Amino acid sequence: MGLRGSVRPGAGDRIPNLLDAREAQGSYLSEPSDHRERPCPLCGGFERKRVMERDGWQVVQCESCGMVFIGNQPLAYDAQAADHDWVEDHSKEASRRKKDRPLLMFFSLLTRPFLRDATTRQYEHAVRWGRGGKLLDLGCGDGRTLALAARKFEVMGVELSAQAAAAAKARVPDATILVGPVTQAAVPEGAFDMVTQFGYIEHEWQPKASLKLAWRALKPGGILLTKTPNYASWNRSLMGANWCGFHIPQHVNYFTPATFGRMLREAGFEPLRRPLLDSLPTSDTLWMAARKPAKESCAERGGGEPPRT
Repeated sequence: MGLRGSVRPGAGDRIPNLLDAREAQGSYLSEPSDHRERPCPLCGGFERKRVMERDGWQVVQCESCGMVFIGNQPLAYDAQAADHDWVEDHSKEASRRKKDRPLLMFFSLLTRPFLRDATTRQYEHAVRWGRGGKLLDLGCGDGRTLALAARKFEVMGVELSAQAAAAAKARVPDATILVGPVTQAAVPEGAFDMVTQFGYIEHEWQPKASLKLAWRALKPGGILLTKTPNYASWNRSLMGANWCGFHIPQHVNYFTPATFGRMLREAGFEPLRRPLLDSLPTSDTLWMAARKPAKESCAERGGGEPPRT
């Protein structure tokens, strides 16, 4: 099942079809900040300490709230899509790790057949929290999860990479796949039962804006389900700069349960209790689910907009 429709601007709750890559990237550009340093994406502060540096990119930790992020001036979305496409950069990062850490990569390849498929796990988490209805996948990548989700949901996706979006459209031909930045996507408000962000928010220079878009897209009581690297994992503490969650500069945000929980609340969500196996610090993956409050709670805060922070 897929959400369908095409629309001109201002046509209400209908949804535009897959956009031509060049038109989409041209119309969705965002200018870089005037600051030489990126403010903390959680609290907006500029006081920070350096965690590590690679190829001129600095990973820093906010002295005020503890958020970890790339502190360089943010890239414009068009530059991010053109120069750091995830499909291409992921293979470059794999080659770098194979060269720098051949023994670790060898053992990683040996254990890979015993690990559960990531796409299947994402689908299982989605059906755990939602039984059907409409699902919006922000940062849908090549559409593998969307293809599985289409068994239970009416699906739609948004993806910055034109290459990945084309693969998603091929996998789920009936679904609408928008090409461009998530933070500027023309999605209908209050239309979705579930919004998913699997391996997306760590790439987003404006993570709080993406959460606010998810809040607006959800129906009251709808669920946001996210997956991102877990900076609080024991493995990160052990491996340091060699941690598998560091993809620089593709990953620009590094969350812990505390920092991500705070960002979710500031975007208007109610974080939900995490299952035990998802909350252990032995995992490099941070799974979190959050609910958009029921209509009564939204009205108490002033209607259809998330809290301003």
